[in-house]
Amino acid sequence: MQAMFIDVDGTLSSPCYKVNGKFQIGMSDVQWADYCSKHGEDTYEWCRPVMQVKEYAMKAKEKGTKLYVLTTSGTKIETAAKRRFLDRYYAGMFDDIYAVEHDDDKVRFILKKAAELGIEPSDCELVEDTYRILLQTVTEGIKSTHITTILTAGYSGEAYGSARCQGQSD
Repeated sequence: MQAMFIDVDGTLSSPCYKVNGKFQIGMSDVQWADYCSKHGEDTYEWCRPVMQVKEYAMKAKEKGTKLYVLTTSGTKIETAAKRRFLDRYYAGMFDDIYAVEHDDDKVRFILKKAAELGIEPSDCELVEDTYRILLQTVTEGIKSTHITTILTAGYSGEAYGSARCQGQSD
């Protein structure tokens, strides 16, 4: 794998937000915009990293894979908050951080980036928690890894379920 793209919300970040004194995993889009506006770069202060995903990505990086964040972000404030979170828990890990406006933009972005890098879509991997988006990557020949594949692999350094799903032997 030459390029790995990893989502933030629900993949690199375990969602946890304090709303009216109570912790919750999320909110409506309107409430989210207000929450981001109110909390600014501290929007992700209660979120924690997903260490299994970090380990999975670092093993790929050790083998020469370029690591990129590919997240959906509705506002500049949200993007800045994600950058602060990434700097806190994943400092120096990623070659670049990209934000798209809608989840459905991720596949087009990866295809464009692959062309810029001079690599095939099959040389790219998306690590994501939204199954619908991963199905879109499958149809384009991009390696697709759902976060649960990493979490349920008993983490041995490689997500065995992903290899099995890609038609590779164990």
